Amino acid sequence: MGATPGLEAKYPIGSRPDISFTPYLIFCSYLVSLIGSATTVELLHRRVSGSGWRAWVQIAGCSVSFGLVAIWCMHFVGNRAIVLGDGEKEIQLYYSPAYTALSAIIPVVVIFLGLMIADRFYRRSQHAAIRIVSLVVCGICAGAAITEMHYLGNNGTTNYRLHLNWPHVFGAAGIAVGASLLSFGLFFHWSGSWLNNIFRRAVVACFLALAVSGMHWTAAAGTWYELRGYNKSSGNERNVTLIIALCLCLSACFVCFLLGFLKQRHRRLLKDRARQVVLACATFDESGKLLVSQGGLLPCQTITRQFHQRTFDNEFNNAHPVFQWIFRVSRHWSGIVDLIPTMREHLHSTGYLQTTSPSTAAESRSSFSSEEDSTYSATFRELFCVTAYDIAKTLDTSLQNLGNLYEEVVTTGTSISMARAVFKDPHDRKEIIAADVANKDIETGMTSPILFGRGQMLVLTKRADANEVRRLQNMGYHFASIDQVGDNLARSLQVTRDDLHDMVDRWHAFTERSPSIPSHGTYLASFLLQPAPGMRGLDVVVPRATPDRLPMVELVDGKLTVAMLKCLSTFNGLSLDDCLARTGQRSGMETEEEDIFLEHFRITILDLVRDVPESALHRAVFSAKQLDMAHGVSAQNERSAATVFAFCGIKEIYIQSPQSLTLKCIPMSFFQTYLRSFPGSPDHQILAIRNHKEFSALTRTRSNEEKPEKGSKKWNFKLRKYRSTPSITTLQPDSCSEKGLVNPTSPFADSNSSHLWGGIMVTSTQQIIHDESKRASSTVELRDLGVKSEAGVADTEQLTLADRLMSITTAFRDPHATRSSPKDLQYGKK
Repeated sequence: MGATPGLEAKYPIGSRPDISFTPYLIFCSYLVSLIGSATTVELLHRRVSGSGWRAWVQIAGCSVSFGLVAIWCMHFVGNRAIVLGDGEKEIQLYYSPAYTALSAIIPVVVIFLGLMIADRFYRRSQHAAIRIVSLVVCGICAGAAITEMHYLGNNGTTNYRLHLNWPHVFGAAGIAVGASLLSFGLFFHWSGSWLNNIFRRAVVACFLALAVSGMHWTAAAGTWYELRGYNKSSGNERNVTLIIALCLCLSACFVCFLLGFLKQRHRRLLKDRARQVVLACATFDESGKLLVSQGGLLPCQTITRQFHQRTFDNEFNNAHPVFQWIFRVSRHWSGIVDLIPTMREHLHSTGYLQTTSPSTAAESRSSFSSEEDSTYSATFRELFCVTAYDIAKTLDTSLQNLGNLYEEVVTTGTSISMARAVFKDPHDRKEIIAADVANKDIETGMTSPILFGRGQMLVLTKRADANEVRRLQNMGYHFASIDQVGDNLARSLQVTRDDLHDMVDRWHAFTERSPSIPSHGTYLASFLLQPAPGMRGLDVVVPRATPDRLPMVELVDGKLTVAMLKCLSTFNGLSLDDCLARTGQRSGMETEEEDIFLEHFRITILDLVRDVPESALHRAVFSAKQLDMAHGVSAQNERSAATVFAFCGIKEIYIQSPQSLTLKCIPMSFFQTYLRSFPGSPDHQILAIRNHKEFSALTRTRSNEEKPEKGSKKWNFKLRKYRSTPSITTLQPDSCSEKGLVNPTSPFADSNSSHLWGGIMVTSTQQIIHDESKRASSTVELRDLGVKSEAGVADTEQLTLADRLMSITTAFRDPHATRSSPKDLQYGKK
């Protein structure tokens, strides 16, 4: 390459031109590096941990952003700030295309390896040494990528031979490694503690940009350029490299703005979701940590935008029949899982569900209008089941493994800012604070919550074992303590931090609770009813720790003898105080065994009074009818033999709060739901049969409309399958406690299939006569009593313990009711 004689004389081959710098380009080079670093941090913050392809793609995106924009673009924009000589274009820096391309690829690969190691081992390992080593490796890889790119790109200079000052080389490499290690160490530490907010991510991006710029200019200060040729081109080669760098920088800016827009949109969705009906999963590990997503939030999806209340008093809570249906279904998912495709198809056909994608399903569930009262109950239950199935797919698990519904509807969107909302009265004479217009009824002890903008959340709770924890962590989820994710969760649910702590503690305690039906023994229980505020039904007093059972004390560890039963029958119809008085004033004609039993009966009553310090209990009436604790519930393949005697009473309506913190009141209907939801309960299968009768009618109706003949054969086969005899006549409908759950005008109900599972049960009955006089020969005489047939509906649920105690309480308060005789009580007759 030649040059003008004046230029050759001024800058001969082998000379070292003077070096100067353009200040504004130095500043621009730092901005370019900062933009690339900020994009890298944001992408890294939103990545999905794990070994799937999505995690690899996101780590690759972070590597491209940092290696190509933050390092490569910064290098060439920064080198453009280097001015050699007096700025003659023939002696400026020009680069080889091959070296330039290679210097863009290698740092991306090195950064990718470092980030993969840190993401895999820092998050999954519980050993501090492994976590620290993974961060050191990541910092070294990042520093090596910065240093390698700089010197590889400089070696591509075509018209200069570079001379390096080795102390500057080592100093530049130390700056790159140290600043990178500090940056990624802060990022992963804050991210692991869910403290990685926008300001802290900005700090990390500034340190990363400082690592790149600090290394670059330290290395540039220790580099001398020895001229070995002149460039006679127009200088467009330098402009091409600069244009490419600027385009990449603008692309990174676009990505940053896009991520910011998505972040704001996500916040708006969370704020709006806090005012909707949402289904969430609260899964805990063995140490009590809560399952959260990358952003520290619960896995959740929207069921519908609002639960439609037909009346102002008809609030969606655990007293609502729909909630009780969901509560029971979540304890027997297998009875509903095969109906999910039918439900989804029906929701699509009716327009309530526009997409089947789990990621967007939360935005596609419509609300309801008041014109749809007849189908509202069934449609909401369909939406719940479909939403639960979508969450199960998101967690890559089966619906049966999703968890059980928590016992209350969690209220969201009740932060202080909402509670202190200000409203104008119609005449603009004064401002009204929302908190001041709440209905505070001092006599009932209840305060009606504010309904403005309030949301509701159904929570499926579960305790995961070690294998399940590892599987979820490999998918990118994390188990964190509430102290780590409390701020994010409180903001997303729009509740106070104290309320959030209380909710999570109750969820965790709920997962630790096991069914509390005793397998044996005889107990003395308290059955106290309390009229609900506003005369909205009856509540029952239960222990706060075990609301699925009555307050009870063990009377005998086993079965009572005939003498004991006869002794208790003498107390039937007496109040608790009268029972204590009679056991304290004995006639002296009792046998020693009776005397011991009466004293034990008295001590048991006093223990019950201590556990239930309610004044109404002293007036409660004792029932000597021995009742089964459970109705057909199997415990380890054996029928539960535990029985109970109860004191039945009703509290005064003006005394609402229990006298002990260990007690609480729950709706009577929800207590009955508890008793039908125990593992092994026969009511699970009965509910599954009802669900199939109700929801399978959707497919049958569609099939009959499209292909009448084929559909008719299909359902005739099903009728023959479930009927035990073809001679069944019309049966009377059942009167179960769930009858009001589904509106009879619902299109989901088919009058022709209302007794699809009805049938005639035929049994053969024999009488066994054991004659004591024939003991020596040990013979047993059998007397055939013939064939006995029973006709009825097979899906009728048995009466629960609460139902039987309710009838006893009503009979005691009815002056015209006939009391059972001691003989009837002794032999268990009604």
